[in-house]
Amino acid sequence: MSALPPSVSETSPSETSPLVGTAHGTVRGTREGGVAVFRGIPYAAPPVGARRFAAPEPPEPWEGVRDAMAFGPTAPKRPYAPPLGRLLPDPDVSADVDLLMGANTEEYRLWFVPSGLTEKLSRVGLRLALLKFRVPRETERAYRANRPDAAPGELLGALATDLLLRVPLNRVADARAGAPGSTRLYEFGWPSPVLGLGACHALEIGFVFDNLDKPDAVALTGPDAPQELADAMHAAWVRFAATGDPGWPVWDESRPVMGFGPGTPAVVRAPRDDELRGWAPYRRRKG
Repeated sequence: MSALPPSVSETSPSETSPLVGTAHGTVRGTREGGVAVFRGIPYAAPPVGARRFAAPEPPEPWEGVRDAMAFGPTAPKRPYAPPLGRLLPDPDVSADVDLLMGANTEEYRLWFVPSGLTEKLSRVGLRLALLKFRVPRETERAYRANRPDAAPGELLGALATDLLLRVPLNRVADARAGAPGSTRLYEFGWPSPVLGLGACHALEIGFVFDNLDKPDAVALTGPDAPQELADAMHAAWVRFAATGDPGWPVWDESRPVMGFGPGTPAVVRAPRDDELRGWAPYRRRKG
């Protein structure tokens, strides 16, 4: 029995560097633990230029032998922070690639609400969590002032959402300011009435893909999600895919963020800047 598909045939009996013929050319792999291993074999043409967001096309055939001893690059993203960066190297986002990034206002609620953490967390539990993650007292005070009626779990969720998502997104955008590729940020803020999930993680997906009628979307949004908001988001994503411009200003020192809900989509400059300034590297130093 052959372990290779019909379109692939082994052409070399080498013990260390087996050669295999594929429909597009010959590749050279390695033998590891008695197993022939091939990595990074292209399975489609690069999805750039005219192929962007189109159906996959076969890779270009190659002449000679192509090394298949290492994995190819993953989807580009920011490198991991030390020391993980040394263990999990990854390519950075190219400065000439247009970038659209964003988050939901209440990402945390997808986990905190169903688990009951928004109600269960005590003031002592909140204080211990803030100490563990070294959240400055002045930062906590800014969030509390903007949410005077928030329960401890809701306050922790708001802080966690920004620490894990909004602050890193702002840092990426700032690092790319003035780069050849444009950078744009959005925030999704329409609150779902389902179980009090609010503007939780993944809620925006049904709007972006304009499929609010699908069961997966209805489970998060309920039956009466605003179609006009889906129309606006879907159109913006299609424009970005086609032209690189979703329809709002490029990131600059005024920090423009397109807000999708609640209400009519609109650009907000430096939203909740007092909270952002509570985190490194934006924290204002005293004196």
